Amino acid sequence: MRLQRVKESARRAYGEIVKGRTRVQVIHSAEAPAGTQARFILSPYRSGTTLLRYCLDSHPDIAVPPESDFVSLIAAVMEDEASMAGYRDLGYDTEHVRELLAHTARVPLDTYASGRESRLGWVDKSPRYAEEPLRILALFPEARFVIMHRHPLDQIHSFTRAGSFKHPALGSSTMGKDLVLTAARYWHRTTRGLTALGESENTTALSIRYEDLCSDPRNTLGSITSHFHLPWNESVLNYHLHNHDLGREAGRVAGTRGFSLSTGGGGAWQQDWIDDTWDIVASAAQDLGYSKEPWRQGS
Repeated sequence: MRLQRVKESARRAYGEIVKGRTRVQVIHSAEAPAGTQARFILSPYRSGTTLLRYCLDSHPDIAVPPESDFVSLIAAVMEDEASMAGYRDLGYDTEHVRELLAHTARVPLDTYASGRESRLGWVDKSPRYAEEPLRILALFPEARFVIMHRHPLDQIHSFTRAGSFKHPALGSSTMGKDLVLTAARYWHRTTRGLTALGESENTTALSIRYEDLCSDPRNTLGSITSHFHLPWNESVLNYHLHNHDLGREAGRVAGTRGFSLSTGGGGAWQQDWIDDTWDIVASAAQDLGYSKEPWRQGS
C-alpha cells in the first residue's frame, strides 16, 4: 500500500511539475462555433475516466476539457418552479428556456474546443453529472453519452483511499468501514441511475467498462469514437505523446504510458469489509458482469 502511494505521488509530480498544467488560450466567444454535437462521459468518480479523457483528448478533431461541473447547475434552473415562472412571465415557454440555458452551458465548451482547433467540438467528462444524468439529458436531449463502469470494489477503494478520504459527494460520514459502506451505497445508486439512462429509448448511450478499455483499448476506443461520430485516429492510443490541460485534476495519468489495469487494491481490507460492501453493490455489479471472487484473488 505504501509503495503504491509513493508511485502515485511520483506520477502526479511528473504530470504537474515536469509536464506542467497546460493552458489553452481562450478566444472570444463570438468566434466559437455553435451547433456541434453535445457529448458526455458519465461515470462515478474514480472509474478510469481520466484515462479515457486523455485518450479522446488526443484525437485531433475533438477537445475534452477538464471537468466543467457547471452544466448540471445550469440545467437545474429548469427544475425550479419560481425560476420557470419568471421566464414564463417574460414570454418564454419551456423549450425556449431549455434552448437559452443550453446555449449558456455550451458557450464555454464551444469556445474551449475552438481554442484547440477541434472542428468536431467537445466531450465533457465530469463525474458529478453521473449523479443526476437526467438533468443533462433534459438540457441536451440530442446528446450522445458514453457510460463508463468499473468494478465497484476497485472504484470504492480508490474513491475513499481505502476508507481514509471523505469526498464531498459522500456527505458526512465517519472513516474506515462506515465510509466504505457509504461509498458503496453511492456507487449502487449512481450506477442504477446510469443503467436506467442507458436503457432509455430517449437516450443515445454506449456503455463500456474500464477493464475492457485496459485489456482491449483499440476496439473499445473504436466503439467510442464511432458512437461519438468521430473518425478513427491512432493518436487516441498514444495519449502520453500529447499535452493535456490538467485543470484541477492531478496528473495521475500524465506520467503513465499504455493501458495498465489497476485492480485489487483493497487487499488490505478485512474480509467483513469486502463481504458487507459486496452485499450493497452485488445486484448492480452482477448485472454488469462483475463478481466478488476474482477481485479478492487479484488483490
